[in-house]
Amino acid sequence: MADDRRTNFVGIIFTLYRNNFGLFWRIMIPVAIIAILLHIAMFFRTVNAIEKYVDDKPDYTATAYLNTFYGIVPKVSIPDLFSTLEYLPLNRVKSARSSPPFIWQYFPVPTVGTINNDSKSIWHWTLNFQTYDYTALKTLMLLTLCPLSLAIATLFANSRFSDVLPDSTPLTAREAWRQTGKKAFKLLGAFVVFVLIVDVGNYIQIGITLLIPSLMESLSIPLITTLVMLISIYLLVTLSLYNPCLILENRSIIGIFKRSHALVSGARLRFLWIYLLTGWIAAVFTSVLLGTVLLLFSVFFSELAPIREALTPLKFLSLFIGGNVAVELPNLPSTLPTVSLLIVKGIITTFLVPIWAIVTTRLYLESVENIAEAK
Repeated sequence: MADDRRTNFVGIIFTLYRNNFGLFWRIMIPVAIIAILLHIAMFFRTVNAIEKYVDDKPDYTATAYLNTFYGIVPKVSIPDLFSTLEYLPLNRVKSARSSPPFIWQYFPVPTVGTINNDSKSIWHWTLNFQTYDYTALKTLMLLTLCPLSLAIATLFANSRFSDVLPDSTPLTAREAWRQTGKKAFKLLGAFVVFVLIVDVGNYIQIGITLLIPSLMESLSIPLITTLVMLISIYLLVTLSLYNPCLILENRSIIGIFKRSHALVSGARLRFLWIYLLTGWIAAVFTSVLLGTVLLLFSVFFSELAPIREALTPLKFLSLFIGGNVAVELPNLPSTLPTVSLLIVKGIITTFLVPIWAIVTTRLYLESVENIAEAK
């Protein structure tokens, strides 16, 4: 029975999403509205910071970056950066021609860096709450995964797709959030722990840099990047079921991650393949939809015309196989097209979140059932 359901994995996801589209959106709408409004507010906060930063720097320009995957991102343009890199020593490039770090995250992230002061490097550690990041909207929307997983598990229990859970009545959006609210502190705590754990590769890199700087100098940057990426992928797959474990089982925060590790063990490659396929489909969907919206907006807003020139017919077709087209605008666009693009990006992100919730919840139910059958 389990093997039959695995062969129809994609069909189950599509059918469940189509039949319960309204319920999923009712669950996500409160968080989605807050996330989009915060995203818009922090975008313009960042723009103001950039404009103040470039006021007395004639070589710097406040502009924006259009991308068929990220949407619109504010940035500092440095036209002569590459020629500057040829003539300035590496330790002077940062202070002379570097962009300010305009990144914003919704959660505290330990940051280790250097402060150049009279040719001295001082190590410092901070908790960063005030940076702008184009993935922050998606990060905040992840908080809806618990109520979504609860609703999805209930729907599976009442359908022909699963016999893991006992029959129960379908949840409403209000009931899903009420039951999630009972575990609010555990949800937030597990979320922060999850973020810190999956970033452990960067912490290892920072630790080696601090304790054994000669080793870091002897290793190549591509090798270090690859190792950090592999560690992150392994941890993301291993702990990927922590949301359904949190909401569907009564365990401690540590127990949640141990449970996810136990459920994933022995099937990591299958999980990785499913996640990669899901991510690729989400990327294609995002790029095609955002590319279409950017082309449409470029007709009504002349300041977005560069994206129409960059998105030639051939490049637009490449979006359907995972391509990505980007262009830097000569100037910051006005408020209306900017806000419109940020809202569209928020809606697309909201549309995709239930897919991840269905995939992880379905894999959780399959793993629980497999363990039960094995016993």
